[in-house]
Amino acid sequence: MIYRKIVSLSIALSFLVLSITGVLSYFYDYTRVLATIHTVFGFLFTIGIVLHLFNNLKPLSNYVKGKVIFPIGLLVAFVFSATYFQVPPFSSIMDFGAKLKASNKKGLSLAEHEVLEMDLSRDLELSIDLVRGEHYWHPQMAVWLEDGDGNFIETIYISKATAQGLFFGGRSKNNFKEFDAKPSASTDYRRVNALPVWSHKRGVTYDDGMYVPTRDKPLPDAITGATLQDNFTLLSSIDSLNTFNVKVEINVAFDDNEYYSEYDFPDDDTFHNGTGQLGQPSIIYHATVDLNDDKNYYLMDLMGHGHHSGQTGEVYADISSLTTALDIVERIVVGVKEFRKT
Repeated sequence: MIYRKIVSLSIALSFLVLSITGVLSYFYDYTRVLATIHTVFGFLFTIGIVLHLFNNLKPLSNYVKGKVIFPIGLLVAFVFSATYFQVPPFSSIMDFGAKLKASNKKGLSLAEHEVLEMDLSRDLELSIDLVRGEHYWHPQMAVWLEDGDGNFIETIYISKATAQGLFFGGRSKNNFKEFDAKPSASTDYRRVNALPVWSHKRGVTYDDGMYVPTRDKPLPDAITGATLQDNFTLLSSIDSLNTFNVKVEINVAFDDNEYYSEYDFPDDDTFHNGTGQLGQPSIIYHATVDLNDDKNYYLMDLMGHGHHSGQTGEVYADISSLTTALDIVERIVVGVKEFRKT
């Protein structure tokens, strides 16, 4: 009797913890602690269920023999299939949760400041200091240089998911942050609309005619990095240049609004299928650095936005259709200084 009580209470308490952590995971961003608690108690719950089934084999075997097992089995199979293949309205459940996360206003915390060091072996140290805005949420980002005529020079930093083509088929609002490589039935899905200005300016096309790197042809690790999730300072270095332009392109997924929604651009297949992503387009910041003006820091200006489905590399100056995308960034400052020669 005591054994049965222990099993039943363990199942009940594990279920309570799983329910709480599941709800928190739905409404709030991923944290390692919450994920660990949910996973550990998931295992405990599974063990408890196995013991419970063992304790109740006789009544359960009688239930299986009844006629009710057939409709229940069909219902379970239907729900499983519908959720697996992301069939509405089941897919909308996760869509709503992720969209809620994306629209949550987040207070700034300068205490949470990441520092990412890239290559520091060249003549000039380049720093990109970003303070996030209220809608800065797991963005894709590219930082690159252009000359005075707008010609591409080099990429300084590119988010890992874009650099290595890690977006996979079946992408949805609840799984797009899984940036690490993962088995998939298809490897042809890439967010071609995430950073179109950078990708077109870079000018490298792949076998399918798109400008975004693929899993089998990723960009080198020297310029890639994990998604920067808070305020950060990016440190890198470049060859000595007197005058150059610094560009930053940023895109947050699933931040659709009345101008960029499932009802807009009905004839744009890329915007509505697996190679695009519903939401506001990327935003582009710019600063011109001139080493002759004796300035060490330059405040970046918002230039405009990229194409909504990544079809061109054009920068659109009219930002009247953007809403929360304008609150992704509070400010970006570029710093430049010469390394001291030893």
